Amino acid sequence: MKIHQLRALVAVADTGSVRGAARLLHASPAAITQSLQQIEGNLRLQLVARTPSGVTLTSDGRTLLEHARLIVGQIARAHQAVDTMRGEARGRLSIAVTAWVAMTLLPEAVLRFRQIMPDVQLEFFEGLLAIANPRLRDGSLDIHIGRQTPGDTASEFAFKPLFLTTLAVVARQGHPRAESRALADLLDVDWLVALDPETEGLAPYTMFEKHGLPAPRSVHFLHSLTVAVSLLQRTDMVSIFPWPLVERCPPHESLCAIPLREQLDDSIVGVITRPGQPRSAAVECFVNCLIDTIRDPAWKSTPEIRKAMNSVDVLI
Repeated sequence: MKIHQLRALVAVADTGSVRGAARLLHASPAAITQSLQQIEGNLRLQLVARTPSGVTLTSDGRTLLEHARLIVGQIARAHQAVDTMRGEARGRLSIAVTAWVAMTLLPEAVLRFRQIMPDVQLEFFEGLLAIANPRLRDGSLDIHIGRQTPGDTASEFAFKPLFLTTLAVVARQGHPRAESRALADLLDVDWLVALDPETEGLAPYTMFEKHGLPAPRSVHFLHSLTVAVSLLQRTDMVSIFPWPLVERCPPHESLCAIPLREQLDDSIVGVITRPGQPRSAAVECFVNCLIDTIRDPAWKSTPEIRKAMNSVDVLI
């Protein structure tokens, strides 16, 4: 297998077509097709299936893709390291960020990072486990600023704790259960929670079990804060937010925390990376800029951010 063949496979997977892969790699469609045919011939496996709507990967192709992403990503990081040694830091840094950090610390950390590494291109993703963990595994994500993966999967990644936050059950203002004081009052409502593939979205179930209650009858999953806010505003669904996010939701979003007597579990947020590989200069620089922002009280210039951070325990 040659690196240009693996790049072609990754590009086809990302774009869904040979033409799209050619545009992405600044190559001709014929060159992409040739690379795919060569790697299939060498491996004696069919990796892609051509359909009227484009190209899809076979099961063998998807298996090889996981390794191809890691190899292609590691070579890109090696080039970035060489550029940095020459004093020419560039390339791309991919970061997944949990919503409340994006609304508070992220802008200042990015400003600091851009002053040090102005030629590094930044790419951001929602910091949900279902989005971040697969990308960390395949090397297409460099850093996840988010909550620690629960269960056995936690040992798969390197984790540096930054914050401890509490959680709250949220709903729209005027919700029929908005003044509820007990989880038992919420057993029959529709729950909307972030899907955690590692534990199959068990967060709401374990929360009720901890307090000796049966599981809620209806749980639905989300992969976007925008979707969550829209549904919470216009339905009688409820969800679970970290307190800093509750504080940062603008008044026009019309959400409120339900004042439950029960203490919900804390959430630890930190820097999550893949272990066993050298961290790039860009990764180290961004983490340092984030930590400097956390430790510097001067940037907390607005009452809204100060209010959100009051519900956060800093662990560094």
